Amino acid sequence: MSSISSISNSPTKPSLAGLIRLALPLSGAMLSQALLGLVDTALVGHLGGLALASVSIGSYLVFILAALLTGLGTGIHAYVSQTSTTSGWLSSGLWLGLTVAAILGTLATLLAPKVIATFVLDDRINSLALHYTQWRLWGLPAIVLSIAMRVYWSQQGQPWQFAKILLLAHVVNVPLSYALIYGIGVPAMGASGAALGTSIALWLGALMQWFVFVRSQTSVQIRAPQIDQVRQIIQLSWPSMVQQFLFAMHLAVFMWVLSRLGASALAATFSVLNIGLLLVLPAVGLGQAALSLIGKAIAQQDIKRIKQWSRLILTTGLLSSLALLILVWLARDCLANLLLVSRELQHLTSSALPWYALAMVLETLIIILSRCLIVADRRKRAMLWVSLGQWGLFLPLMIWCIPSYGFIMVWWLHIGYRAIVSGILWLNWQQYLQQLKTQGQAS
Repeated sequence: MSSISSISNSPTKPSLAGLIRLALPLSGAMLSQALLGLVDTALVGHLGGLALASVSIGSYLVFILAALLTGLGTGIHAYVSQTSTTSGWLSSGLWLGLTVAAILGTLATLLAPKVIATFVLDDRINSLALHYTQWRLWGLPAIVLSIAMRVYWSQQGQPWQFAKILLLAHVVNVPLSYALIYGIGVPAMGASGAALGTSIALWLGALMQWFVFVRSQTSVQIRAPQIDQVRQIIQLSWPSMVQQFLFAMHLAVFMWVLSRLGASALAATFSVLNIGLLLVLPAVGLGQAALSLIGKAIAQQDIKRIKQWSRLILTTGLLSSLALLILVWLARDCLANLLLVSRELQHLTSSALPWYALAMVLETLIIILSRCLIVADRRKRAMLWVSLGQWGLFLPLMIWCIPSYGFIMVWWLHIGYRAIVSGILWLNWQQYLQQLKTQGQAS
């Protein structure tokens, strides 16, 4: 396999145009992942609360596994970015990723019945959630292949090559899942049809990526993994895998606690969370841009550009999230009616959406500030505060408050804990900037 060279198209002078040019493809790539859950919500929502609740449980169990693979992908990307000899990294990364996916898929198949029974007490939901999960597990190896292709195209300076293929595959997911759910040309599968359609879409996207990759190479050789490369990838991956796992587990516990309010609350929450994934897409792109732009400024010890880029990225993220908040606030009823048919679910979703959109404004700040701290070599501090906010503040308060205050309190707690965490991260970043200023004056 030919060597892969890193190509940097990062702008040097802080400007909004340069920031958007870098952040937009990264957000576009994440859009496809958010669309998967939103499509399942819209299509299965017409089957009723039980079906949607089962999809929410199955989706988040698979999300936990996919989060581990995403953390592995971060390690692969970090390895490729830090090494000058990139030949063979794709083979080592693919072998490692596929091995991890196979292990996770096997464990999930064996443990899924017990895990789902622990999460939900309603046997009707348990059965549907189990079948949904089993069909989704077939897509795990496709996620690994897709991640490898994302890293490759990113290193080639062509992030849109990855985004447009994945978006095309997920467009196909809509009619395919609809046909499988409602039985158009095939036997109706209900909620399980959404899972099968999603897995097929993942494989379609991954294979299309691989086909384009093969066509771009003079020769393609998948070699045996190199032990040194595998070891380095694991060393770079495990912190991200742990962070992703803790985040996914906090969401899983959140859904488990919320299930005590009933299937309707669980189904409505699934709808709200999927819309929330769309609301943080600008933050994801800006956060990844911060890693590149601020990281480059830090490497060059350019204090002025560090401040300028961080201010521009934070301001852009805040304004974009506020604009989305206003849009969601005005269109909350339309969004609820579009995704759901049950009046009860529509009312619950509509009442929660504005509050969660406000929480996503704060989440935007958390994502960007945590990326700034990570690139400033304060990754442990960033991960500690974010994880403490989720596990030490949000979940305990939620368990305590839900029995007395009900569904709407959940979303107020989302706002409260994120306000505290974003404030702490802001103070940490300001402390870092002040430290740079002091060091600059001393030198």
